[in-house]
Amino acid sequence: MMARQPQPDQQHRQRGIVSGLLCGLLCAAATLPARADDLLGIYREALRADATLQAARADTEAQRERLPQARAQLLPNLSLSGSKSKNTTEQTSQAQFGTYTNEYDYDSHNYVLALRQPLFRPHTLALYAQSKAQVRSADATLEQAFQEIAVRVCSAYFDVLLAQAEVDVNEAQQEAYRSRMDYAQKAFIAGSGTRTDIDEARSRLDLAEAQASELQYHLEYLQDTLAAIVGRRLTPLATLSPERLPLQPPDPARLEEWVQTAENINPQLKSLRADVEAAEKEIWKARAGHLPTADLIAQRSKSESENNTSIGNQYDTRMIGVQISIPLFSGGYVNSSVRQAIAELEKQRQQLEAARRDIRLQVKKEFDAATQGIHWVSAYTQAVKSAEQTLYSTRKGFQAGTRNNLDILNAEQNLATARRDLYRSRYQYILARLKLLALVGRLNDDAMQQANAWLEPDGH
Repeated sequence: MMARQPQPDQQHRQRGIVSGLLCGLLCAAATLPARADDLLGIYREALRADATLQAARADTEAQRERLPQARAQLLPNLSLSGSKSKNTTEQTSQAQFGTYTNEYDYDSHNYVLALRQPLFRPHTLALYAQSKAQVRSADATLEQAFQEIAVRVCSAYFDVLLAQAEVDVNEAQQEAYRSRMDYAQKAFIAGSGTRTDIDEARSRLDLAEAQASELQYHLEYLQDTLAAIVGRRLTPLATLSPERLPLQPPDPARLEEWVQTAENINPQLKSLRADVEAAEKEIWKARAGHLPTADLIAQRSKSESENNTSIGNQYDTRMIGVQISIPLFSGGYVNSSVRQAIAELEKQRQQLEAARRDIRLQVKKEFDAATQGIHWVSAYTQAVKSAEQTLYSTRKGFQAGTRNNLDILNAEQNLATARRDLYRSRYQYILARLKLLALVGRLNDDAMQQANAWLEPDGH
């Protein structure tokens, strides 16, 4: 049985329903707010787009080629060379009855296939060992670059959030001061206020408005700094959710364990230790200038009419042997190179020690900031509550006649300062935790996901 086809008017109604649904979906999608850029998304985008990181990757790839280049000098070298030429020789001879000249036109050619296998080359062996250390240094430098881009993204991201919070606090101040000035003007007109109340409120408002311009400029600069990392304009950022932020001390809780871990696996220290090893091999390379070298050589050559005394002669030569080269005197170059390499080694060792001390200091700084940050956030949270209660009590006292307009303005200022300090303490605590992870090479994608969970997913 054939299926019944829909009638034309029914098809028209169906198309109308489908078109209406599609239109409704498009309109609904257009009214949805754009998803906010969050910390994890920007970090992952920076891994692909940040020019500094891409340059570090390219440099590491270039440095890695040192190893196959050094290895190639230990492997056999096979070469083929040849020449072919057309020659004309005029031979003038002295005879009994004078001189006579003979002219010869002939072709000559020469082909050589040579194999050279290094047997003993101390300089090349040292170069190969040095290349291994240089590649390890490059890999550690790239690892350090990954930690640095994570820190840069986190610092830039939370700097923007802090600057935006300061702008919000300033706007709230302006609104409060403007409200107090309006109230003071109405009270003055009604005869119950003074001109001083108006001037005090206006002075606070003018100062807040002046600060607003500076804060907005600073915010835009920090937004541009963050956008430059990914190379595009950003949507409004996902903001911090205080309820999601865990106020927990670093784990492990002992500073010595963090310091020991940093000294063992910090990428910068790993790179510098590899540089020290490379400098040690440089001394080996320099001293190799006093040692002999030995190569195995195998060669086969074919030639014909090599010169004007062998016209028409053909040669097929096979040769195998060992070539030994013994340096006798180089004008003091080798000894100077050794002294230079020793000095470079001492320089690398001192740079390693300086970096080790600096890393220890940084670890202590961030560990203390992350530990004390818990108390700072808690203290400033209580300070905000106290400032809010003080403002409430001052307003009640003003209504009762025991407080004046200046008391309210001071209470508003104290509340704004407490809120600003609370925002700063939160972001300082967050950055301290993240920088501490970076110092031990653990600020990776998992750590960024954990930090991203502290944000509001909708950006509000």
